[in-house]
Amino acid sequence: MEFDLISRYFKEPFADLVQSRGESVLAGIGDDCAALKPTLNHTLYISTDTLVEGVHFFSDDSAHGVGWKSLACNLSDLAACGATPLGFTLNLSLPSVDENWLSGFSGGLLDLAAQENCPLVGGDTTSAGSNTAKTISITVFGQAPAGHNGFHRAHALAGDEVWVSGTPGLARLGLLLQYQRVGQLAACCKQSELMRVEQLLAALPDHLKQPALNALQQPVTRIRLGQQLHGLANACVDLSDGLGGDIGHIANSSGLMANLSVLEIQAMWLEYWPELARSPDALELLGTLVSTTLQGGDDFELCWVAKPAHHNAIQSIEPRPRRIGTLQQGKGVWLAREKAGPERWLEQSYNHFAEPRP
Repeated sequence: MEFDLISRYFKEPFADLVQSRGESVLAGIGDDCAALKPTLNHTLYISTDTLVEGVHFFSDDSAHGVGWKSLACNLSDLAACGATPLGFTLNLSLPSVDENWLSGFSGGLLDLAAQENCPLVGGDTTSAGSNTAKTISITVFGQAPAGHNGFHRAHALAGDEVWVSGTPGLARLGLLLQYQRVGQLAACCKQSELMRVEQLLAALPDHLKQPALNALQQPVTRIRLGQQLHGLANACVDLSDGLGGDIGHIANSSGLMANLSVLEIQAMWLEYWPELARSPDALELLGTLVSTTLQGGDDFELCWVAKPAHHNAIQSIEPRPRRIGTLQQGKGVWLAREKAGPERWLEQSYNHFAEPRP
């Protein structure tokens, strides 16, 4: 049964993609080990992530979306290192065999894998035993030219500008909408924030709700952007745990202070949600959006730092990224507000052992 499932939902659907990467995939599903051959004078990059039902995705999320997101969060790590995908392995632990779910899950994996030319080359399936939750672990392999610095977090320099792609915080809005849908919004935010979050969701136009859910359930991978940043970025992270915490990783690793512009983060949201400027509650709603951006996770956008000399080159990238701050001598993450002194950000981004479960 196990080998039949592997063949039907993983080996056969991915066969064409594996064959198309024959120069780098020497052995795949069906052998004891996968064999990958990086391009000459390239460095191998490896990342792994685990998604657990009830922690990282809702039980009634579409199987296709779960498949897509499972691979996307790993590819996002490669993007943050400026690496090109070579392939991935999948470990899948299931409480029972649901072939409809497997078909959708496999389809979501394949859709993104084909888009990014990243074949499935091996893995394992196993029973979850008495555990009723599905567990998905993916390890992804990539490569970059040996001279590339990998955008490591400790490579940032004082004076570097801080940039982001996309709209960080949008996926957090999607998560808040999901918790609201199941009547558990109070479990997803602090009691002191609940009224402001409810106000924000009530003001959110219908035409922005589906994009927020899409950002959560089917994030865009930024592999191409990571490659465009070669020679421009000093350090980079993917925004998996919230902007505040993730830029903090770069700052801490480099022994610097991140100074983020609240005005620029607000401008990002006004560009995405222009009707907000006409709301009588605009300032309060923007304040909640800034907090959501800093604390939220699951964006899988990129945040990087680069010398000011590269400003024009970065600004010419499409879709256009946004400069939201600078790195300076000091410690921690600080918020620069208009007509006010800097304020240290002391909140916490996503924490696996503190956040509520879906």
